[in-house]
Amino acid sequence: MKDLFQLALQGVKQKGKLTILMIVNLVIGITLLLTMSTTVKLSGNSVLTDKAPQMHHFSLNYMDSDFEIRNQFRYPPLTFQDAQALKNASLEYKHLSFNYDTRFILESEQLDSARPMIATASASDIDYFSVFNVPFIFGAPWLEAQSESDVIVIDKKVNDHFFSGENSVGQFIKIDKQSLKIVGVMDLSQHKRRISNMRFSNRYNDLAIVPLATAERMNLPRAGYMPCQTKEENQRSEYRQHNISALKSAECGYLHTWIEFDKQNHQQQLAAATLWARNYTQQQAKLGRFPHEDKYKLNDLQLLLNEFGQFMRWEKVYLQFSYLLFAICLVNTVGILLAKYQSKNKLVSLYRALGASRWYIVKIHLIEISLIAFAAIIAGVLFAHLGLELMFQVNMYQMDYSADPSLVKHFFSMDYSFALTSGAFIYAAILIAGLYPVYRISGISPASQLRG
Repeated sequence: MKDLFQLALQGVKQKGKLTILMIVNLVIGITLLLTMSTTVKLSGNSVLTDKAPQMHHFSLNYMDSDFEIRNQFRYPPLTFQDAQALKNASLEYKHLSFNYDTRFILESEQLDSARPMIATASASDIDYFSVFNVPFIFGAPWLEAQSESDVIVIDKKVNDHFFSGENSVGQFIKIDKQSLKIVGVMDLSQHKRRISNMRFSNRYNDLAIVPLATAERMNLPRAGYMPCQTKEENQRSEYRQHNISALKSAECGYLHTWIEFDKQNHQQQLAAATLWARNYTQQQAKLGRFPHEDKYKLNDLQLLLNEFGQFMRWEKVYLQFSYLLFAICLVNTVGILLAKYQSKNKLVSLYRALGASRWYIVKIHLIEISLIAFAAIIAGVLFAHLGLELMFQVNMYQMDYSADPSLVKHFFSMDYSFALTSGAFIYAAILIAGLYPVYRISGISPASQLRG
């Protein structure tokens, strides 16, 4: 085996310029292929994938008859009265959760502490944490009895900023000069998209979560998607910032609603919820509401993730282009190997004349191709790192550097397990591409090139 390796290494060194050309050719294809395939794979990942078929976004279309829903992500959230009707309905499910987007300034109680920070946040009920698999590093969600109390769950970033990463459970933090007690510290670093508000944004995640009742009492602003009927349009800014009591009776939706059904009874519970939505909207239509033909929608998260994937068409085009380029690189590899091996005809003929079998010649050249492939794959992975970093910088520029870098970075980081699997397939493809040149060179008969 040692002799085979030494002969293969000599083969790599022979016609060194052709060897370098082949490695460069493969590195270009591997770099683009790994960069684009990693980006597409990471963009489609979600920590909720396992339960996505059981999670449904619940929407009732109360809007004016001329309101147009452009895609699955623009179905209106529930109005307060519709949310209350659903909450009081006798339906079976695992979890039912309501939430709305908000934004506020977080301040420390210590005057000499860290500077204040603007927080994107959610006002939600306690089921939110179970529906979205929110992980905690300290503490836990508030208790049911605390749903109307001045409590808050903060993210690890907030905890690091104000409390230097120490356990802050039991301490206080201020929102608009009002102190709220910290009951838990969550870590949403693995939640790559903000799904709860139907935006699927990779710009930022929740930095804090407060109880819905507390948010309403403090009148924390409604910052997310809040469509209103035409008659309510003039008051929408007022509803967002100030008049929560009027909002509760208005035809303005602001409560995103998620239902998680039991895995075993998913279809039965979904059918019951769908029947309730049909009966409720038909009843309300008699009162002049719900003029649309499609009055309700229960979209499961898996469908929404698939639908969101359609917005990545350019990334998928680039991925298809990278596959095509890699195939061209393999064809080039075959040509370079044929040129490289043509100069070895006399040497191989001599080996055969000295007793080397055809299989022995095949093994020498397969090892030679393997060494070249390993070198190309390692270099390709290194350059793919640079490619992902470049794409990260481009995306941050497109977002005006307003997004959370650590969140965006998730989509442009090398996934080593994926790179290892991809590397194995790339190695096999290179080896297969090299079979024809190896077959040609191993077929030289003994001493056929040595005459004269």
